[in-house]
Order: sequence, then structure tokens, then C-alpha cells
Amino acid sequence: MFRRIWQWLKNLWEKFLGLFSQPQTNLSETQPLSQSLPPLTDTDYDFLFGQLLEGIAQGWSPERVKIFFDDLGDRGKPELWQEWLQRFGERLLASPKPNDELAQRMVRFAGLTRSLPSLESLGTLANNIGSELLSRDNSGAIWEYDGPDGGVSPSPQPSLGENQENEALENLVVKLQENPNLLATVAQQLGVQTSDPRVVIQKMVSQLGVGVENQQQSAEQNSEIFAQLGLEQAKAGDLAGAVDSWESALALKPNYHQVWYNRGKALVQLERWEEAIASHDKALEIKSDDYLAWNNRGEALGKLGRWEEAIASCDKALEINSGYYLAWYNKANFLVSLGNLREAVNSYDKALEIKPNFYNGWYERGNVLRDLGLINEANKSWEKAREIKLD
Repeated sequence: MFRRIWQWLKNLWEKFLGLFSQPQTNLSETQPLSQSLPPLTDTDYDFLFGQLLEGIAQGWSPERVKIFFDDLGDRGKPELWQEWLQRFGERLLASPKPNDELAQRMVRFAGLTRSLPSLESLGTLANNIGSELLSRDNSGAIWEYDGPDGGVSPSPQPSLGENQENEALENLVVKLQENPNLLATVAQQLGVQTSDPRVVIQKMVSQLGVGVENQQQSAEQNSEIFAQLGLEQAKAGDLAGAVDSWESALALKPNYHQVWYNRGKALVQLERWEEAIASHDKALEIKSDDYLAWNNRGEALGKLGRWEEAIASCDKALEINSGYYLAWYNKANFLVSLGNLREAVNSYDKALEIKPNFYNGWYERGNVLRDLGLINEANKSWEKAREIKLD
């Protein structure tokens, strides 16, 4: 159903990235790379690495990973990729943003390279970066959406062609966010003057006639596009833009649980507390066992000083998933605000049993123990915090 848009995008990728020697290729064919092509830029590496990790998330085998690099010719040399990955890793580790999903995929990539001698060193570097990302305190955003709602019953698996087409569309959303030059190229192709990727995507969908045969189906597809665009905007730090995109998605699909969740999480970070609570309430109307939504709702209630309600929301999260350390941590903070210090220490302890390297948990626990007059215990807790963060 996305075949026309996929072919159009595919031809555009070929011209923009210069990855293929022929601009028009049959969907089932692959082209060897020219030896005279210019070297990849860091932006190209970022994009291609994202494709690689997405393939791995979809179940690629070691052999398929090797084909990915072989198909790049000289530009797939592991030593070149290792130089880029070192720079990429430095950027990731310098950013305070959590990247658990990316880190997990990097570790999975490393596991696949153990049977590929030519890529093993690259995999080792990816494993080191991914493991370091996973080991640090990632108490920030957790974006729950990474695909369409499954519905009550599982949908049949799409064919290979549909998977390729959907992936191409998602890749365009990512790339439009990251690369203003590509955005300008696509806008020019479509005959629009804008720097807003949402406007470009709306025009693309309209002009290329995605889902014209079925109006309801078209609304579903367009909702997916805006959901994915919002996700990439959020990951890039454009939370206000993400909220706008998710509202476009919800206008087309009002019962979109993951989008209500993500909109609420972004609103928490934007400190729009009342709106955040309302958005999480909508998510929970659709999926009442979403412990992440209960926890985020609790965070927003706590910011408004509604401590009892915030604790009750954290308790709902913990009823569903007692191993979620952030819910224990947030509950502890709310108990401190209510003056229930000993109960708060117990909740900090629960969080730290689950995540022993959680700096904030050890630090705040020490503060509460100090307030209880337990100075020796407080010092031990602060010392644990210093072991995690030497500064």
C-alpha cells in the first residue's frame, strides 16, 4: 500500500546519499557501490547505523549484518566505521539524555559480531559504549512508543515489501528531523516552501495518494506518520514540536494509547503539569496497566504539591511492576514532602535494591538519614553516591 511512496523515497535517497550507482532500481535488486564514491559524512554514518540497529531489532542474523557492510563496498570498511563510532560514542556519553533503547541495540549488535572476525573490534567498541550508557543514571524520559498500537488481537505480519516501505517512510521522518538539506530537497521535489517537516509530510502523503482507496485506512496511516515524527522530534529535544505532531496524530486516531502517553511525558518535561496529567489519564483510559503512565502521572501530581495523589499513582505503577525503580524513588520523594521520612528510606532502599548504581537514590537517601539524625548511615549513603559520581 505504501509502494508508490516507497519507490519515490527510494529514488530520492539514492540521489541524496549517493549510495547506489543507478537512480532507478527494482525493489528486489541491490546495487554494488562504486569505488569512486565520496566518503561518508558523520550524518551518513548516523543514518546508516540507525538502519543497521533497526534491522538488528527486527531479528537480523550475523550473516545479514555482514551483508549490510559488504554492500557498502569501500565505505563499509570496519576501520572507518570504528573511527566514526568512537566519535559517535563520545557524543552519546557527553549528552545527559537517556539512550537505553539505543544502548541495548548496540550491545545486541556486539553479540552478533562475535562470529564475524572482521567486525568483532567494531562490536567490542559498540558494546563498551552501550554498556556504559546502560550503567549510568538514566532517570529522564522513557519514550514508550516505537511502533503502532497492537490492538486487542495481534495483526498479521506484513509482507517483506510492506516492511521495506514502512521502514523507508520512518527513515524519511528521522532524516527530515536531522538534516535541513534533505528537508529542503524533499520540499522542492513536492513544490512547497517550508522548513516544517510536518508540512512536507502532509504534502507528500496528499500528493502521492497514500491510502486513497480507503479513507479510514488513510487516516490510520497518516496518524502513524505524525506519531513517528513526534517521536523523532522528542528524541532530538524538540518537545514542543513533538507535542504538536502528536496532537495531529490524535486528531486522526483519538484512541492512540502510545501517543497519549508520549504527549503526557513531553508535557511533564515542559512543566505543563495539568495537561500532562490529563494526557496520561487518556492513556490510562485506553490501557490501565501502563505502569510508566502511572509513574509519570505521579511525577506531574507531585510537581503540583498533590502528594497523596502522587503516591497513590506511584503505588498503582508498583502494583503492575514492583521492579520499576523510578516509581519507588518518586514515591520516596513524595513521602519526604509529607514528612514520612522513615517510610521514605524504605522506598529508597527498594529503588536501590533494583538499581544499585542509582546516584540520585543514594544521595537523597543520605539527606533523609541526616534529617533523621542518623549521621553515620547518611555518610555511608553519600559515600555510595560518590563511588558512582566521583565529582
